[in-house]
Amino acid sequence: MKSTCAQTATLARLVALVLVCGLLPAGAVRAQGGLAAGALTFFEPVRGTLSAANPSDDWVLDGSAGQPVALLATGDGDLDPVLEVIGPDGALLAENDDMDSLVRDAGLEALVLPSDGAYTVRVRRYEGAGGATAGAYELIALPGFGEIVRRDTFSENETTWIAVGDGSVAPAQGYLRLRAPGGGGRVLAVPTDTPPLKDFYFQADTRLFGTPSYAELGLMVRMPVQPGAVHQGYTFKVNTAGQWSVVVADASGEFVLQSWRAAPSLEAQRWTLGVLVQDTTLSFYGNGALLGTVTDGRLVDAGTVGLMVATDPGQDDQATVLFDNVVITRRLGTTYRGLPLTLTEWANPDFRRVVAELAASGHVEPAPAHALYLNSRALDAMDRLSRFELIGSERALYGDFMLGAAVLISTEGESAGCGLLFRYQDERNLDMAYIDSGGGFGIVQAQDAALTTNVYDRIRLNEAGPDRLLVIAQGERVTLYVNGALVARETLAPSVGRAGLALLNYDDAVTHCLVGDIWVWLLAG
Repeated sequence: MKSTCAQTATLARLVALVLVCGLLPAGAVRAQGGLAAGALTFFEPVRGTLSAANPSDDWVLDGSAGQPVALLATGDGDLDPVLEVIGPDGALLAENDDMDSLVRDAGLEALVLPSDGAYTVRVRRYEGAGGATAGAYELIALPGFGEIVRRDTFSENETTWIAVGDGSVAPAQGYLRLRAPGGGGRVLAVPTDTPPLKDFYFQADTRLFGTPSYAELGLMVRMPVQPGAVHQGYTFKVNTAGQWSVVVADASGEFVLQSWRAAPSLEAQRWTLGVLVQDTTLSFYGNGALLGTVTDGRLVDAGTVGLMVATDPGQDDQATVLFDNVVITRRLGTTYRGLPLTLTEWANPDFRRVVAELAASGHVEPAPAHALYLNSRALDAMDRLSRFELIGSERALYGDFMLGAAVLISTEGESAGCGLLFRYQDERNLDMAYIDSGGGFGIVQAQDAALTTNVYDRIRLNEAGPDRLLVIAQGERVTLYVNGALVARETLAPSVGRAGLALLNYDDAVTHCLVGDIWVWLLAG
């Protein structure tokens, strides 16, 4: 998360003013174009390096109208990558800096392409030619969403897809073969090792084996996992007449959401079929074309998926269909891999339980015992000032540590905050994490009175009592939890300093900060 004085909320502006906000770095500028790097294809990651000499790379992805794609750029070192997608007409279609406030990696998911053509995917460093980060990156394009749940090519003689229904399911020469008997027979293949899915993208290549007089084939989604409900779910079907349809079956019966309809893209005897499932909206694809979208709220819970083949009641011959390249992707949301996103013990009055939970994650190694504990401290102000109070002895200097406290704000003004100082050297060199009376939180670093980091965002605070803050400093990485939720993970220049408390008062009003259960626990090493 990147904020400047002009972008932050009222209390963050106060912090900036106190710590010489005018010396903040300038905002983002548009990247300068780099050399074209080549073609980008689905599932095949490409790599490059960004620096002052090469602030951006361009890659070209061929796309179809209505196609949902995911793009993910992950950086090494201190690189902060930014993604831009430029359409065939040269207009900027989408961009992303950080997937969320916890990571620098950039990503876009379920981005629907508006037209056929070549799309330029630009990876640039944050602030482009004027940026300060550099390093290698990896870029990958996926259909639908950014996390691969499964990708089956059926190259082995064993499979986890099993048959349900009248026919047979078996791997055969690099395909999954589904055979439905004549006379209205139907066979369904379901995987035994896929978790229930709610929002996802499901795609498969299909082709007929032989020349049946008629066949229906397709994909099933959101099939309930409870016993006896295997034939319930949404079924997207195509047939050998070049038509498609959608039906839904639940405990009350079967309902047609889209009757059989012809589509030019389905006239061939090979089909790539896809379903994009997002809440109550389902979009259907055939051979790269968006066939249509339906909205239905009958089945909204996560469920399993299936492949199906069926024949007509009036036909005597069977139908055999070969499936290949089955892909399921779901929303990635973040590339963050680190400390727990939520803590179950955050409200426990015994802070040792919190430390034990963090240690169990494997991402911190606490020292054998805590370094400091204070029952409570209070800070008061009646004017527009910030007040700092250091805790512990003058020799208690902390570099890597965990610092926790319960914070309660009482104010007659409209904007006031309370928080924790850490790595404090003097009023020109300090780090601070705080919450405010407006439901916000912030992280600040000042070096020689220059505000080198000024992060601010909103969060739901605890209206019924104090809010618990937890700061974890590990070298240049500083993590902030508020009420057990990981709300920020920032890169700050590492240092050693004292711990303390802070009151931030933007109004000429009475403000009272009560800070209790204050503890410091050093990290090993």
